[in-house]
Amino acid sequence: MKIAITACGKNLDAQVSDKPGTASHLLVMDMLSKELQWFEGSGKSGPGAGLLFISMAVNENCDAFLTGWLSPGSERQLKARGITVVTGMTGKVAQALEEFERAYASGSAAVPKESFGTSPLPNIKALINACRQALTQIGSMLPVIAGVVFLIGILTTFIPQRILSDFFSGNTLQGIFKSALAGSLFTGNPANSYIIGKELLDQGLGIGVVTALICAWVMVGIVQLPAESAALGKRFAIVRNFLCFILSILIALIMVGIM
Repeated sequence: MKIAITACGKNLDAQVSDKPGTASHLLVMDMLSKELQWFEGSGKSGPGAGLLFISMAVNENCDAFLTGWLSPGSERQLKARGITVVTGMTGKVAQALEEFERAYASGSAAVPKESFGTSPLPNIKALINACRQALTQIGSMLPVIAGVVFLIGILTTFIPQRILSDFFSGNTLQGIFKSALAGSLFTGNPANSYIIGKELLDQGLGIGVVTALICAWVMVGIVQLPAESAALGKRFAIVRNFLCFILSILIALIMVGIM
């Protein structure tokens, strides 16, 4: 049996990540030979990184996937491929694997999530670990936010307002479509979208084009489409991205009507 576990390091002493998107490595343990393999991620946190690790687990023909938290959609896709998903894992990788091995020692096909951490008393160690991971995430986000602010400052200085207004064409359907298309080409962080949205509105862009840009930037990701296709299926990835693109335009039109 091969077990995949998302981790913040490449050895058994590393901490289990709170979710795939915040992991730096995927560790794969062969429970029979005790051979450990590790796979490094893209170096970036977020949905794209999580999908990459899920794709790796599928490609390695793993039998189980251990992590702190996993979205319902990703969990369904892994289970559809016969991979057992166990969430709620905390602490070091070695401890999580031992806990998993004890739970599966009976050879049952599945163990309910409630079998992990059923103590009614608060787990102080897990709480401290969660706080540490939260602080790590906040610390990793600060350089990204600073970079976005710096980039906006450069764009504001060197790109005249007239060029932005001409390209996006106000709140017309053509401008909203081009804005959604531009946002679809990249993968954005929701936390940064507030800063970018405000600056674009201050530059005189309409609420419709800004809404379409931000919605597509957060929900649609052409860059991460190959990883999403490998993890969740090509049809699912294409349909999801297409529907999110259409929704970005519809939400923008609704905002124009409301505002």
